[in-house]
Amino acid sequence: MSTEPTSIEGSVTPPTSIDSKNSGVRASSQTNGTTGKRKATLQRSLKYHISSCKKNPSNVVDTSQGQLVLPRKGVERGEGHLSTWRFDQEACRKGLAQMIVIDELPFKFVESEGFKKFMFVACSRFHIPSRTTMTRDVYQLYLDERVKIKQLLRSSCSRACLTTDTWTSLQRVNYLCIIAHFIDNDWKLNKKILNFCPIPSHKGESIGMVIEKYLLNWGIDKLFTVTVDNASSNDVAIGYLRV
Repeated sequence: MSTEPTSIEGSVTPPTSIDSKNSGVRASSQTNGTTGKRKATLQRSLKYHISSCKKNPSNVVDTSQGQLVLPRKGVERGEGHLSTWRFDQEACRKGLAQMIVIDELPFKFVESEGFKKFMFVACSRFHIPSRTTMTRDVYQLYLDERVKIKQLLRSSCSRACLTTDTWTSLQRVNYLCIIAHFIDNDWKLNKKILNFCPIPSHKGESIGMVIEKYLLNWGIDKLFTVTVDNASSNDVAIGYLRV
């Protein structure tokens, strides 16, 4: 009896068995199949569904009346007053970025288990950002504050007083800090750190050139005083600025 494949109306019936070793056909679904691709596609679809589904409580926009709260600050002195509060994801992210800066916390703090548990209890609706997102938020906070300080200097600062100092880190990198002091239109004394930056050397001319560069960048062209320490290089730097 013949074992050759039979033909029906011009079509060929495939053989009943395949020699995967000799034919070059790969039959492993884990290494050569589409199982991994299907799993990755499914995960992407689920993530998109979670972030876009209107039935997800975290995606619901709160349009109801705000919650009445009484700030604890000033209550003891009788200065507290009622105000409304409504959950705002962007405001919480901005507040978290401010906390990272003020308390000098590492960016990986937002990924710690303790912080995640605390936020789950305090506000489970808050989407905790990753350390990478937190880095971008802190940098954006810096850009926003820089614009505000520029506007303040342009509108309320006729003359500024500078204090500056230099030092060398343990990694043998030279740094310079420039601080501006001025009185605004409301007669309030302001102190703003303009720059904290590396410098090529502690030579007076280099210091003077760096200070001039950043003052022009901030739009400050009138100085009242410059306070430095008694290093001889500062005499050269002040002489450079006078010219």
